Amino acid sequence: MASKMNVAVLFYPGVEMIDMNGPLDVFVKANRYNNDRYKIYTLAEKSGETDSERAVVRMIPDYTFDDCPPPDIIVIPGQIMPAGSANQFGSGSDGLIAWLQQQATRDGVVIMSVCVGAYIFAKTGLLSGRDATTHWLALEAMQKQYPDITFIKNVRFVADRNYITTGGVTSGIDGALYLISVLDGPELAKTVADIMVYNREAPLPPGTILPPVAS
Repeated sequence: MASKMNVAVLFYPGVEMIDMNGPLDVFVKANRYNNDRYKIYTLAEKSGETDSERAVVRMIPDYTFDDCPPPDIIVIPGQIMPAGSANQFGSGSDGLIAWLQQQATRDGVVIMSVCVGAYIFAKTGLLSGRDATTHWLALEAMQKQYPDITFIKNVRFVADRNYITTGGVTSGIDGALYLISVLDGPELAKTVADIMVYNREAPLPPGTILPPVAS
């Protein structure tokens, strides 16, 4: 990959804020020590304001799919649907899925989902035959819906070549720190984690210890 890298952080209606901001902040903090290696930008399908989960925050993207710099790293946060929706978690619009599939054809592109952003990632078909993870509350349902993906439980993230999936909410920070470790070295990843007062070695919450997923 090039020394300078574009990091695209997606958002859409109902985006989960920590899913989005956790990884974003990891790259922001890393830029303090690596000569601003990462150009970090937010990205949405359309311009204009977009509401986060429960419309707590209203955001405007830096770019749309039509005018964004070519991303080297793409972050897919979870999408929480409003009450009354057919599904609790969003799986992405047709335009979003097509854009992700197109980006995946470019050499070296890294794609990382956070939490239930795995629903969007899985819908692209790119995770077929790969190992992955997601929030523990969604694991069993996702394994049934996508039997061609091997879902791993009780982990913060799974890296399968250039595709990374992370567990619930704050685990997006773990996935981003893993990327910093690979791209900038483990010492910088440790420095960023320390600045964020983030304990990468903390035990997983008891509720994540799930029974085997039914076949």
